[in-house]
Amino acid sequence: MSTQPTTPGPTEPPITDGIHRTVVFIHKQTTDGQDMFATGGVGPDQRPGCTEDAETSECAISITTNSLGEGEHYDKYNSWREGDTKLDWYGEQSGQGSFNGQPVEGTPLAWTSNLQDDPGYQPLNTYGEHYWMVDMDMDCSETEQGWFEVKGFVKGGVGEETDVSQAANCRGTAGGAAPYSSAHHMGKCGYLNVFKFSDPSCIIEVISE
Repeated sequence: MSTQPTTPGPTEPPITDGIHRTVVFIHKQTTDGQDMFATGGVGPDQRPGCTEDAETSECAISITTNSLGEGEHYDKYNSWREGDTKLDWYGEQSGQGSFNGQPVEGTPLAWTSNLQDDPGYQPLNTYGEHYWMVDMDMDCSETEQGWFEVKGFVKGGVGEETDVSQAANCRGTAGGAAPYSSAHHMGKCGYLNVFKFSDPSCIIEVISE
């Protein structure tokens, strides 16, 4: 009597303590002059009484953004990430960097591609063009059971993502189900998270160095 092999599900557990590299991609085809930012953290329905001050709010998560490169392509990202120490719901942080006087709408993302000839080529992007990316070190102890919420905002005519009802189980080597439901994307601290603008799909992978 033979048994059919089973395919194991994701085995990577949530990371609930310490500071860990965390990557977010949000796919959105944009036009010249449009830029993407992310707001997020933990929703106030999970942590009632959160303030609207990123520095003190229990709904904000401490981050340090990492460089994706130098040169003109990354000028905006590198300018806007200065002084951005929280993934939060409140837009511009006090002391956050500026670029040519353009307002900041949250944590900046940079346009990336999987094509090596593109100025926005990033090795972690194995998905295609138009994947906006932020690379950050996140304090997983401030997440909700190792998970966080994130929502994209495109400056220049598009605005905020519509609410999404994320897939019950994200695909990927570190996928699985979030511990609570949200109208936003749900990512895992310490992993690579791939979303599409206003779309419920999700992929969560172990970060390959």
